[in-house]
Amino acid sequence: MDLFEIDDEKLKIFYHKAWLEANRGYVDPKKYPYLDRALFIYAKEHGCSYNEALIFAKTGEKTGKLA
Repeated sequence: MDLFEIDDEKLKIFYHKAWLEANRGYVDPKKYPYLDRALFIYAKEHGCSYNEALIFAKTGEKTGKLA
């Protein structure tokens, strides 16, 4: 696994960490650089949009090009 490779579990972990830092409230990925970067890398590696990667990180359901 490459240093910057983001798999499904790692992406979910980053989102969960941001969610906890947001006091279990709304997570704005732009406020958490590690999550923003992970979403961008995941979307690029899997050929999906940034929003599809965010939805997957949040819900665990693959939609659009991820499905």
